[in-house]
Amino acid sequence: MTRSDAAEQRARPRVLVVEDNPEVMRFLDELLVLNDYEVVSARNGIEAMVALTAPKPESPHVVLLDLGLPLESGVSVLAFLRQVMQSGLPVIVLTGRQDPDEEAAVRELGVSSYLSKPASADKVLTAISRALA
Repeated sequence: MTRSDAAEQRARPRVLVVEDNPEVMRFLDELLVLNDYEVVSARNGIEAMVALTAPKPESPHVVLLDLGLPLESGVSVLAFLRQVMQSGLPVIVLTGRQDPDEEAAVRELGVSSYLSKPASADKVLTAISRALA
């Protein structure tokens, strides 16, 4: 990799995609890479928490977070980010759940957007763009 390649890689916004469904993960990965985002993936809440504690050069610029995750829920990941790490990192929830109490809880913790699955590619990209603005 040349210096210009390395600089270009660093200039791309990094999105942490936290999703346990392989088909949805594949869709999001392809969508984001095609739109010049760098993708870091986590398949469960524990992997997400590890990715969120990465050193600054590898840390994400925005998180795309499913709520129904194995090991630790998306709500737990968001609470970890906000309360333990005290981070204002933008978080976009992308979930298939239809629980008004859970939606209220994550909105109270602070999310940039709350999207219901299935969300269109345009909605996902717009939410990310707004979160990074």
